[in-house]
Parts: sequence; structure tokens; C-alpha cells
Amino acid sequence: MPGGDYAVHVRFSDVDVYGHVNNVKYFEYFQEARIQLMVAQGRELGAGYHLVVAQTDVDYRRPILFRAEPYDCRTWVSRIGSTSVVFESVVRDGDEVLARAKVVGVCMDNETGRPAPVPDEFRAFVSG
Repeated sequence: MPGGDYAVHVRFSDVDVYGHVNNVKYFEYFQEARIQLMVAQGRELGAGYHLVVAQTDVDYRRPILFRAEPYDCRTWVSRIGSTSVVFESVVRDGDEVLARAKVVGVCMDNETGRPAPVPDEFRAFVSG
């Protein structure tokens, strides 16, 4: 699966009293970018399955500030395990990296509510 680009539009309500985006809002930006990646690829995990976020790591490099023009966010699948999918994202202002994220999602069976192997068709789509 090629990576996807997402335009991060900072809302005035995202900014804290110090004039930069509150750290909690970064999680929303990365979530929106993952969703956009899947939608843009016209692909879900597979019928009968969904992903549940198991871990999120964010590296805050530079503050994201309120401004009219959007920041660039690039997201891609970096690894597929037996029951997990790892997404990585980076928010940039031009060439400057402002934040990085790594999100681990676990594939869940809709019927049982238990972890399940990542469907072969999704693996093929990502690697193909």
C-alpha cells in the first residue's frame, strides 16, 4: 500500500494557552490520517474484521502552531504481523519534521470480538 497524504488543518480550538497545538490533538490528526489512507485506497481491512488501536507512540519534535495553511501528514503501513498492522505517520512543515507517530492496530474478528489473523487479501493489497 503506498503511503497517503493528509492535510492537517489546525483549528483555533486545537491551540492551548501557550499558542501551540495541545498534545492530545496530535492523536486526532494521526487518526484522521489513518482513516484517510484507508479511504483513499478504497480499502478496509476485510469483511468481518476491524482494527483496534493497541498502542500509540508519538514523538513531538517541534510545536505545531495555529495558521491558515495546512501542515502535511504522510501515513503508511510499515509492518504487518500475524494479527497486527503498524501504521507510521509524520507531520511536516516543508522539510521540517514536527511530529512522528507509530500506531499498532490489532485485527479483531467482528463475530467473536477476539484477535484474528490479518486477512490475506489485505496483506496482498499492502505488499502489492
